Amino acid sequence: MKSISLVAFTASALVSSAATAGLSVYQQYETWAFCVNNGILLPGGVPETIITENFNSYSGAYANPLVGSTGPIAWTANAVDFNGATPSLFASNGWLSTAGPDNALNLTFAPGVYAVGGNFFSRNAAFELRPALIGIFFEDGSSSIQYVTSSTGFSGFTSQGLAISSMSVQVYSSPAGVNYAAVDNLYFGVPSPGALGLLSLAGLVGGRRRR
Repeated sequence: MKSISLVAFTASALVSSAATAGLSVYQQYETWAFCVNNGILLPGGVPETIITENFNSYSGAYANPLVGSTGPIAWTANAVDFNGATPSLFASNGWLSTAGPDNALNLTFAPGVYAVGGNFFSRNAAFELRPALIGIFFEDGSSSIQYVTSSTGFSGFTSQGLAISSMSVQVYSSPAGVNYAAVDNLYFGVPSPGALGLLSLAGLVGGRRRR
């Protein structure tokens, strides 16, 4: 990965929109949860329920891929080593991370969702928090970068267009060889009971208006 010289970093905006695909980015869990629970910046304005994968049932080393499920969401975690080594994963105390430093932590989920978030950060070899610049990248080219100093550092996303089905968590490390990409909680927005009917109705009304 290319190194980045960080002169100053201030995360002043709570919500910002990516220009490429209508992806909205949140830096506070409370703001993201309020929007998800009230259907704000979601397709059809339909509220969703938040479910959480806390990784508490995982411990020790795991070969790629690690597969799990949370409610109706099936997720897969993969470590990616940019130097050609065999990548793997490690979990401890509710933290899921890459087993090797400077690896990417790739997360995919099915079905795709319109709201996803998590506590993304960097840890060291002793499983201690290490402040670092964290990048989260999506397959459409959208991204979010923030300097994270806490294991509760939050990044959340909503989409009004295409469903989100994957993300890549990467640490911009300085110095190299000491930062491990990690996630504590992974949050998904899923349709509430009756929401699919509301979404279909919203689409039907929209179709009638266009005629």
